[in-house]
Amino acid sequence: MTRALLIAVALTLLFTLVVANYDFNSTEMFRLGYNPTYDLWYFNPRGRPREISEAVKAAYRQQKPGGICFVEPNTWLYCRTLEPINQE
Repeated sequence: MTRALLIAVALTLLFTLVVANYDFNSTEMFRLGYNPTYDLWYFNPRGRPREISEAVKAAYRQQKPGGICFVEPNTWLYCRTLEPINQE
């Protein structure tokens, strides 16, 4: 009886962890951050952008509420309003 209960709990935990780690949304949105001490641009929650245009840097410096976000393929936008940032 105890062994069956232990196996049931272990299977429940296993399936819970598998579902918790599954990526249901393949399109991730990354919030842009900047460290002025090291002149380092980065993404929250992880990663670093390959290249940032001057338009995106200027938009970041405007300090609009919500910040600047990035979505593949190469789309920069304001996080709160989802308004695209003009790259030209």
